[in-house]
Amino acid sequence: MTAVEEPRAAAKSGSAGAGTGAAAAEPKTAVTAAGSRALPTPFLGLVLAMGLSSFGDAVWLIALSVTLVGTAGPALAGVVLALGSLPKVLTLLVGGAVADRTGPRRVLVTTDLVRAGAMLGGAAAVLLAGPSVPLLAGLIVVMAVASAFFIPASDALRPNLLPPEHLVRGNAVYLAGVRGGQAAGGALGSWLAGLGGLVTVAVVNGVSFLVSALAAGNTKTLTSNEPRERVKVRQLAKDVGEGCRYVASRPALRTAMIVTGLLELSGAGPINLGLVLLGGNRGAGWLLTAMTLGASLAFVVSVKWPPREKAGRLATAGLAAQVGCLALLATGSLVVGIAAFFTLGLVAGLTALVLVSLAQRWATPEMRGRVMSILALFTLAATPVGNLLIGVLVEAIGVPLTMLAHAAVALVALALLVATPALGRAALTEEKKP
Repeated sequence: MTAVEEPRAAAKSGSAGAGTGAAAAEPKTAVTAAGSRALPTPFLGLVLAMGLSSFGDAVWLIALSVTLVGTAGPALAGVVLALGSLPKVLTLLVGGAVADRTGPRRVLVTTDLVRAGAMLGGAAAVLLAGPSVPLLAGLIVVMAVASAFFIPASDALRPNLLPPEHLVRGNAVYLAGVRGGQAAGGALGSWLAGLGGLVTVAVVNGVSFLVSALAAGNTKTLTSNEPRERVKVRQLAKDVGEGCRYVASRPALRTAMIVTGLLELSGAGPINLGLVLLGGNRGAGWLLTAMTLGASLAFVVSVKWPPREKAGRLATAGLAAQVGCLALLATGSLVVGIAAFFTLGLVAGLTALVLVSLAQRWATPEMRGRVMSILALFTLAATPVGNLLIGVLVEAIGVPLTMLAHAAVALVALALLVATPALGRAALTEEKKP
């Protein structure tokens, strides 16, 4: 039995909610779909729609921030935006359970329609009554909760659209579409917000969600067996608990979650605040450019030469490189920092892609939404914790030792990965029968 088959075998034998029939049928659909390097057209349409939606979201965030500051002042605006992100974290696990119950594609379409309705309704309300703080706070909460349902459904759907050997390429293309939309929206957001105001931006964002819903509904899964159960509120807590036990009982999958969280935690602070701490006003732009170029190269490498037989070894090498890069940031040299940020962008992107793809592959279809919601929770929670951690550490021990402390966090992640052979030797190829 190969390293990749060990977690799959465990997945087939365990959970009460994981049927073995659907799991056993998955390799067969992969064989049927294999043979073409081209990604399915409906999937590429979904990627383009997600890019458009991300563009609208980025512009909306800028317009919302400007409007909140002008309406309530900087302090209250910051509080509203910070509290508005909590519903996403609190409802992520529920979103994964709902995706498993009703099917990820249906959740994607529904959440896009909800967000489109919220944006268009909000635009009408602002046009008629003006931008009040309660109205804007309500829109923030609705969008955050809808996003908590959308994220695990999106992660759970992609393995149903792509054969296993194309999963990493598909994930890379999908993430590139989303991040490209975010980057374009960030670059043009202020101009568009100034040109059309909050109402126009909300309408544009609402239309982008309608396009996204249409694209999600147009996708075609590799199998026709999709869940159609109704959501029972009393059942959700049991479903969430079952998902947590499912992950906890599978060593390779559990370690992949922890390693992903530590990977994000070790890099969040140095990447977000480290730009200014290490580069100052002049050098921050160079560091950001280096990081962007490295991440872009990671996308090209993943699409052109997707990791397959040695995916686990690539993740191990990537984590080892991240340890070294974070340690090098302790030197305080801008030239060294530029090289380190470029490498961080490259290896962090490749490692994260491998870990996400392995989690998608190892989770049975019946549990995939819950598994991906737990992974998303690890990832999302790591960013604010990492930003808080670096601020506290810099005040306490200074920048060089802080960077070494973050390197130590990445080293712990590397040790966990190496200590889990099924993860360190995992492959992302079409599975073979033992």
